[in-house]
Amino acid sequence: MANERHTDQREWDIDFSTRQSIHAVTKYSPFREATSTTASTLFTPAQGEIAVNWVTNPRVESTTISMYTATGSAISRDTGQQAVGAASLLVNPTNSDAGEGFYWDSPTIPFSVHPQYLSVQVEVRGASASGSVKLDLRDATGATIHATSGSHDLTTGFVQLTASYGVPGSTDPATYRLYVVSAAQHNINWYNDKIMFEVREDTTAVSTYVDGASGIGYAWTGTANESTSIKKRGMTTIKGMKIVNESSTGAEIVYVAIGTTATSSTGIPVGAGETFEPNIQLGFTDYISVLSGSGTPTIRGVIWGV
Repeated sequence: MANERHTDQREWDIDFSTRQSIHAVTKYSPFREATSTTASTLFTPAQGEIAVNWVTNPRVESTTISMYTATGSAISRDTGQQAVGAASLLVNPTNSDAGEGFYWDSPTIPFSVHPQYLSVQVEVRGASASGSVKLDLRDATGATIHATSGSHDLTTGFVQLTASYGVPGSTDPATYRLYVVSAAQHNINWYNDKIMFEVREDTTAVSTYVDGASGIGYAWTGTANESTSIKKRGMTTIKGMKIVNESSTGAEIVYVAIGTTATSSTGIPVGAGETFEPNIQLGFTDYISVLSGSGTPTIRGVIWGV
């Protein structure tokens, strides 16, 4: 917004409807951190990214790996290397040709009159820093490549590969395949983790990796590590908070401010050993700032909201 005037004041505060005002609290953000005599932001409401991962064992935590199909290779669950969790999918190419690795078949992408955007991603790590791999998004037969990451030279650290494809509007329902295969013939084993397939209609961007064990706001849609997963929107309105000043030193007062930088005059003082927990319903969409009057007292608590 630009060129604001005082007549815009009705837009500066939210006038909640009855429905909004009685909305149950559905989100929380716990914290425990040290403060300082320099103001810092404790929490900022933000919708964040909303995303879905259709791969049902994306971090290879489940011992069932039948959702992945070997092609010109042997594949297995391996706990020797991992980008996340305790395991990854190990590929042992047969060294007969390029294109050896594995693929994953998507569910049917339904008909839509609007374009649909498919994105795939994986993190790969070589058993040694040689050999090359690529990530492809192909048709149901594997013959047509719709999108590719291009050739990637393996390293001894995990590296993310991505590719995306726009399905034209009014395309017949179809399935697609995510391939991770050797870009040239070689016999170097490699590990695969954080495997994701997403369908969107709002953007061509590749989402940040999602699985149900990634933290607050993430969830499996069924059995953990054997179902699809989602990332819900973030907290956009603060409805309540609890802040405990853990210090026992009297001078270590913590000042809490909302929507402005905390100072000793703008902040709500929370004395050493005290708790700030409003007993009225809040409705803030701005950040929370904290400042210590002295020292580095630790605060802990939770932010509640929707």
